[in-house]
Amino acid sequence: MIENDSDIEEVVKRVVLRNIELSNLVSFLEAEKTSLEMEKASLVAEKTSLEMEKASLVAEKTSLEAENAELRKQLSRFERPAKDSHNSHIPPAAESLKAQAIRRTRSLRKPGGRPSGGQPGHTGSTIQMRQTPDTVKRHVPEYCRRCGLSLAALPEKVSEVRQSIDIPLPVCPIVTNHESIEKRCSCGHCNRGTFPAGVKPGVSYGANLHAVVAYLSVVQHIPFKRLTGTIKDFYGIEISQGTVSNILNRMRKQSTPAYDAIRKAIEKSGVTGADETGEKLNGKLHWMWVFQNRLVTYIFQHPSRGKAAIDSHFPDGLPRSILVTDRHRSYFNMETAGHQLCLVHLLRDLVYLQELNKEQTWATDMYELLQDSMHQRKTIPFEEIDADSIKDRFDALLKNDLSDFGPKYESLRKSLDKYREYVFAFLENPDVPYDNNASESKIRPLKVKQKVSGMFKSDNGGDNFTQLYSIVDTARKHNQDPFLALVAVANNVATDDTS
Repeated sequence: MIENDSDIEEVVKRVVLRNIELSNLVSFLEAEKTSLEMEKASLVAEKTSLEMEKASLVAEKTSLEAENAELRKQLSRFERPAKDSHNSHIPPAAESLKAQAIRRTRSLRKPGGRPSGGQPGHTGSTIQMRQTPDTVKRHVPEYCRRCGLSLAALPEKVSEVRQSIDIPLPVCPIVTNHESIEKRCSCGHCNRGTFPAGVKPGVSYGANLHAVVAYLSVVQHIPFKRLTGTIKDFYGIEISQGTVSNILNRMRKQSTPAYDAIRKAIEKSGVTGADETGEKLNGKLHWMWVFQNRLVTYIFQHPSRGKAAIDSHFPDGLPRSILVTDRHRSYFNMETAGHQLCLVHLLRDLVYLQELNKEQTWATDMYELLQDSMHQRKTIPFEEIDADSIKDRFDALLKNDLSDFGPKYESLRKSLDKYREYVFAFLENPDVPYDNNASESKIRPLKVKQKVSGMFKSDNGGDNFTQLYSIVDTARKHNQDPFLALVAVANNVATDDTS
């Protein structure tokens, strides 16, 4: 209880002091709060910095891992033999210049001991003098070179004949006007002459020019732009690239019956070789397929490398044929009478395995076995080949455990075991070859066409080439002139106005 003024003053002082303490406490707390907020902001900034540093380290780790993988990949090139055409399925055209130089000095063939060059019995080739020349030019002396007297009245004889072969220049096109003559019968009926089937209203190109265009494009692989220039320079005829395309379209249409006949011949064949190669069609990857035998060649293009492509032309398979191929699985999904693996492909794989590990002997033993089987087929009568002995050696090698040498050895062994009945079919049938070289040789011109002319622009372009080349190569197998074969096709072409 407050009794006097002094007590009041004391209370007031105490209140004032308490307010000052509270004010100081508030100031202290506010300062502490500000300090904590600044510390929090500092920690947040530090956290952000650490997160950025972590992200940077993760990115650096990813980059280093990628770099490490690339360096390991590059290092593996020195640890393993490089693959090229002598030890893999890589085509010679895809090799490096170094590999091409090595390939010129290495071959899968064993030296035969014979000298290089033409062998005894080899038929040579030279220009033969023709018995019925088109023109005879007589070179008669008029005066004696010693005394100068005239020789005109003296008897003569041919002392020597020399012959030159040339082509006429300029090579001029033959332009023929076809006139339909009109005659009116006494009965009053008006009769008009009928034009040949290939002569259309206006101006049209003849069969021979159709054949020339097809020959230059399909056989000589000349691209459209250069082809039109060649036609202009040689014959003085200006045609467009569109005209070239139209001519090839008509030639393909007219050759369809012959093309179908080739396909049917393949279906009836007892032995057929097959192969496939990639092509560019309007920037997309398509595939050219080859099915051939000794008498015919059938080529087609398709966007698939699988069985769908084969079924599009051979829906029933080739039930009569022993099919000679590499180990592309689409061929083994076909209905066939059997298969023969290309031993040359296997030899290249074995060469790679020999180079990969020179301490193992399995690849060398298998290589020598396949070489021995091929050598026997080439050098001794078919009925004297000891096929059972060769197969026994093969089966013994397939039983080897190759797991210690790495997956590539075991992979090839398993593949050979899977297709073991197709390795030596050529020892059971004299018509079956041990390699697929005949089919591969038909692939090469298709690649040359693309290298020279570039990609095909449409399905029609690819179909034109494959169909007409099938006609041409089949003609060659029958010792026929490819150009004359195209002339025969062109003679049935019903041309229209291509001007």
